[in-house]
Amino acid sequence: MATFGQLSAEQRAIVELVLQQGKGYDELSDLLGMPEPRVRELARDALVDLAPLSARGVEEDWRGQLADYVLGQQVGPEVTATRGHLRRSEAARAWTRSLVDSLEQLYPNGELPSIPESERGGRGARGPGAAARGPLVTGTPLELGRQQLALLGAGAVLLLLAILLWPIGVLTGGDDDSASGSGSSSGGTQTQASDQSGGDQSGAGDQTVDPRSQGQAVIFRQGGRDQVLVSATGLAPSTERSAYQVWLYNSEDDRKSMGAQVTDQRGNLQAGKALPQGYRDYRFIDVTEVMVDGQQFRTGRSVLRGLLELRDKPVTRGRGDKRISLLGEIRLLPLPS
Repeated sequence: MATFGQLSAEQRAIVELVLQQGKGYDELSDLLGMPEPRVRELARDALVDLAPLSARGVEEDWRGQLADYVLGQQVGPEVTATRGHLRRSEAARAWTRSLVDSLEQLYPNGELPSIPESERGGRGARGPGAAARGPLVTGTPLELGRQQLALLGAGAVLLLLAILLWPIGVLTGGDDDSASGSGSSSGGTQTQASDQSGGDQSGAGDQTVDPRSQGQAVIFRQGGRDQVLVSATGLAPSTERSAYQVWLYNSEDDRKSMGAQVTDQRGNLQAGKALPQGYRDYRFIDVTEVMVDGQQFRTGRSVLRGLLELRDKPVTRGRGDKRISLLGEIRLLPLPS
């Protein structure tokens, strides 16, 4: 899976021009100097790349039509036909919800394409894109939803990357604030198994957790919102039947899903999302396996966990719209056997 920022320059330009400026494929053909079929192909491929896991459940012939619908490239009978298919197909609705959630901030004035309810009744037009709380999640897309950090904008992403490159424990003050070392940051220590336990960790998967697996959750504030970026390495690469889910965690009975994500072929994971109100009430950031069976997703065992502790004093960089404050850096490690 690719985040919006990882798409090719041509794909990003096409999606932005289509959604933010209302351009059609024919207009972009003249503007970008490429054949219209190539513009259409790049746009459709971009949306598949944004949410490939849920796209697999959609008939190939319908992926292009649904992508055109999400990008506002259909009129009249085409719109009617696509909405009819959305009412009939849960897989189509799941993929379309995931795309609309991922691209929400690009739609002008919040004018999102409608997603009809099922003909048999069920979820509403805008159900949540992230997997629901609980061990079994049915009919929901795995891709992280509307607050993917790729949509923060190029300036904010660069600032966030700069934050990630700052050495933990030796951060210095930014343009506005001076930073002291954080006594509450969990970047330098990891609790023992007795502190990190909190539920049955027997999972749906059979693979042993690689002790070399590790990760980091960076919590920061940008645009008045607290957000999290989770990255990890050394995980078992995702397959067509597996992924990973990020949680705010107290126990098996008290946790909140932050959505799910797939790794690249080398087992590297990256996921980002806006944090909900009350996230500080949770003790841990947890990463679990997710087993995929058709349109059912079952949460498996924990593979990484870290204490959700924030810095005593945030570190801030940038000004205005590019102002970003580092609130905490959380080391994620496998639970002891």
